[in-house]
Amino acid sequence: MHKAKKILNILNVLSFNKYRSQILSSLGFILFSFMNTSSFALVPNPGAVCSTNFSQGSLTNADYTNLVSAVNTNNYVSIAGNASGSIPLQIKMTTTESNTSTVRSNFGVITASGVNAINVRRTFPTTSDFTDITLDFRNSTTAQPIYLTNVALSAFDIDYANSNGNTFDDFIQITGVNESGATIVGAFQSVTGSNIVFSQNLQGLFTRTANDPNCPAKDLGTQCQGSVQFSQPVSSVKVRYTNTGFLSTATNQEIDFRVDNYCYVPQYIFSGTVFDDNGGIPTASANKDNADITSANSVYTNKPNYFNGKYDPTAPETGITGSTVRLANCNTLSTTYTTQSVIRSGAPTGEYQISIPRTTLGSNTNLCLVESRTGTTYPIRTSSESRNVGFSATIYNYPNNDFGRVIPANAALVLRKAQYVNNCPPTLNYSASNINTSGNTDPRTGFSESGINGSNLVPGQCIAYRITATNRANSPITNFVMQDKLQLRGDGDALVTSVLASPIANTTDYATDSVAIGQNGLVKTNSFTLNQRSNRDFYFNTKYGTTVNTQ
Repeated sequence: MHKAKKILNILNVLSFNKYRSQILSSLGFILFSFMNTSSFALVPNPGAVCSTNFSQGSLTNADYTNLVSAVNTNNYVSIAGNASGSIPLQIKMTTTESNTSTVRSNFGVITASGVNAINVRRTFPTTSDFTDITLDFRNSTTAQPIYLTNVALSAFDIDYANSNGNTFDDFIQITGVNESGATIVGAFQSVTGSNIVFSQNLQGLFTRTANDPNCPAKDLGTQCQGSVQFSQPVSSVKVRYTNTGFLSTATNQEIDFRVDNYCYVPQYIFSGTVFDDNGGIPTASANKDNADITSANSVYTNKPNYFNGKYDPTAPETGITGSTVRLANCNTLSTTYTTQSVIRSGAPTGEYQISIPRTTLGSNTNLCLVESRTGTTYPIRTSSESRNVGFSATIYNYPNNDFGRVIPANAALVLRKAQYVNNCPPTLNYSASNINTSGNTDPRTGFSESGINGSNLVPGQCIAYRITATNRANSPITNFVMQDKLQLRGDGDALVTSVLASPIANTTDYATDSVAIGQNGLVKTNSFTLNQRSNRDFYFNTKYGTTVNTQ
């Protein structure tokens, strides 16, 4: 910090005649420095460099203001930086005082020549007391620690005062935490025109010459600038402000510091959740045969988030374990990068993240995420197995690439088959209300899901079928084809053979390769789209007999 040495104090200690020329010279230097302050502005930290393929960043003036406003709140501040979004950095800043009696005069932002820095002003009870300022780095995308390379910092106004009114000897230690969790010391960077030295013994920055000029306060002057750079990637740095201990007291003192540089290989991050797309329907209430999507007492009524392919934690829908997600070339879906299990330390169930350095992508920009799983749990997809991420070289974060699945009991499609015993009339109004009575239990009076007593059914009679396809989902079922194989004597436990019989209902429903009238085989419809939350009836008639030729 800056406190001008009092000339009277110097006169009390030294002979005026002997040191007159020195004093005049010093006064001339001081006057010259006030007239030429711009020549002593901070210079770039020599360690502020990045290697090829790294993005380079430093804090903006607004970043300093935001950090100071959030100090000791335990909140991470998103750093705008000047790396065009390629470094997803957040910083949490905290201070720790060694002594509760320390006078904390200021912790704020100062501006010199349009450049911001953090100002720390303290009066320590003893020369061994200190203030620690810790900057913790976090990846804003993953919320995990981020290890930055070539982190460089500079401290300013590191000076020495030994007078009746002010006594201190500034000492700054700057340390970091590397990837192995070890604490390392920043390597000293020699700044031309600076009086600051680095003590290998004390492992810190200070000035030891009483003849060094006192530092002009809050001007980020080069002569009192001490710079360091970390030779290893670090996830946090700590600036300790204290005294050398060479003087017996520590009065009103201050420093400023800045983060000059950090480097990072940009990562493309792909993330999402594999989830149970049940729309909040409890597993115990799920029923594969429940086709009721309108009644108030049905769990499938008014469930807009059920089976819609979209993750909705408020439904509530939850993540599921057991899947893997891989990054692939969309053209072939061949694996391009390492498969990522849907597991991440501390993450919610089902969440995955794939982080790919920019340097490994090459020219491949047509990227898809592909989800798969083994075993029998959650076998039904509610979304496609692959998702094109819409890759762009200038976008680094690709969140919300979610994949939905459900248990068999929550399948979208429900097929309900009803039967009606008839005497093979030449015409039959399949949709007549009198034979489509809800809850009918007698298949001889109309369509019913109840069984037929075979002993009362004689050869030559017909059985008409109504197959109702219900789409319970909130997504359409495309390319839907209804198929029903007519029974053939000897096939399984079938005792008789049935053939397709007249009349045909909605002939346009059925495919050209569907079984012909009078023949046994596969009843097959054309391909349809079954819209979400809808149903459709398919009708056909069969003749009950003993051979394929029975009419």
